[in-house]
Amino acid sequence: MAARGTAPGAEPAATATPPGAGPAALRLAAAACWHVVRGRCVEHFPRVLQFLRSLRAAAPGLVRYRHHERLCMGLNAKSPPLLTQ
Repeated sequence: MAARGTAPGAEPAATATPPGAGPAALRLAAAACWHVVRGRCVEHFPRVLQFLRSLRAAAPGLVRYRHHERLCMGLNAKSPPLLTQ
């Protein structure tokens, strides 16, 4: 039986998940971010911010908006300023 919304005999659409972006990869990235924050490696805080923003875009209901914003504000405050020349 064909999947809902597809023509009979048509192949179901492939998932949009890129290779290496499964749950294990997210857990590994989250653990790395936790290690950075726990160790107060300030030079890597922008990477943690990028991870938080991409995670918020991928799964908006995972963390409450207010908690997400407080995390981002705190990390932004502690991040070293970008020096432009």
